Amino acid sequence: MIVLQDHHIAALCVFLVSSCGMTANWFITIFIRRLKSLQNPFGWLTGSQAIGEAVHNSLFCLYFVPMVFFDIEWMKEYSRHCGHVLLICYDITIYSHLFISLNRMCAIFFPLRYNRIFSYRNTMTAIVISWILAIVPSFYFYVYEDCKFLYAGDFYHFVFTTTPVCLFITWYTDFLKYVSIVVIICVLDIITVARVHFARLAMAGTTSTQSSKKRKGDEINFLKQACLQAGVFVCELITYFILEAKVQDKWSKFFLSTVAWVFVHCSDGFITIIFNREFRTVIPCACMKRSVQIGTTRESAHPPAGNMFTASSSKSRLTDSIAKNTENYEVYGANAHSSAYSRQD
Repeated sequence: MIVLQDHHIAALCVFLVSSCGMTANWFITIFIRRLKSLQNPFGWLTGSQAIGEAVHNSLFCLYFVPMVFFDIEWMKEYSRHCGHVLLICYDITIYSHLFISLNRMCAIFFPLRYNRIFSYRNTMTAIVISWILAIVPSFYFYVYEDCKFLYAGDFYHFVFTTTPVCLFITWYTDFLKYVSIVVIICVLDIITVARVHFARLAMAGTTSTQSSKKRKGDEINFLKQACLQAGVFVCELITYFILEAKVQDKWSKFFLSTVAWVFVHCSDGFITIIFNREFRTVIPCACMKRSVQIGTTRESAHPPAGNMFTASSSKSRLTDSIAKNTENYEVYGANAHSSAYSRQD
């Protein structure tokens, strides 16, 4: 009879969450490059975010789980390198979220200039900046300043070394930075939703009841996505940096730190899939082993309504649509005429 010890149970708990997150985020990363409707700024930024989350979950699934389950000493000795990469992935994710929120806001507030603001070159620049901001400072903080983020077996978690400089880095460059960015993301999304909502109210008398209901549903859909994504990040920051230190039970500490950190990236991937129709339409095709090209061809044959949050159309189309009021746009979700997006430098 096999008797599971505590470290086996901890490893299995992390495996269940991280394997789901790894699958969801690699799914996004792979298929977002093959869907024509996501070849736009929203798709590129979401792909960058998904890569960070996929690597994060993969490290927990393929490094942390065997290290803890089999109690491998040499992996524990080199865990600081794994911890360093995990922190980089977390930063990539949160910076990508910020640029996605900016993308949505620009689509609503500056529709005529959207193609130029989020041109192919500018979007790629934003992605590169998010990766540079995540990678370069990390080498200063976690290598030059010798602030290690390594595995500790007391309750199966990663922990910073307790030097004075490391305590400063933990609080100011990690916790407060992350909270500030999440607050900015929330403010941007709220302003964007409010702008669209009031525009809908102003034009309520000029649209059909069915159209109004659909757009109202789109607003609620986007608001749910924004609230869920911000909510899971805020909860994880509170549990990891505040609540974990206030409890004494080993398993409570484990779930408030390690599991919470893995879960936020796992859930983020599923939220992206659930609230963006492209990914849901691809899943049946993948299950039936059909090529993604067939799926995208069908989408092109029956194109969905234009979407100002996830893609931009040509400038002439934007001008015509704005002349007919912003009511003509379906502004939530990920569906768009991506083929109309022009790569402007």
